[in-house]
Amino acid sequence: MSDQDTVQTQPSLTTTEIMTIILGCEQTLRFVQASPNYQQIEASERFSTSNDLRLGDAIQTLVEVHEAIINIEFYSQV
Repeated sequence: MSDQDTVQTQPSLTTTEIMTIILGCEQTLRFVQASPNYQQIEASERFSTSNDLRLGDAIQTLVEVHEAIINIEFYSQV
């Protein structure tokens, strides 16, 4: 199966569905971030990513993407 076949069989998502998924991911990551176990892991001096990223960076990215979609929706209605 080629990538093109995969893309053609993927269901189309509405903007509302996309926003719901993004918000769900954001809330899930916030839940993980608030976990004492995760906080202990992230606080470890051995915790390292190739770009020095933390879970909060992923959350912020999702927030910004969500806001960008809201802006597009707003300006497309004006």
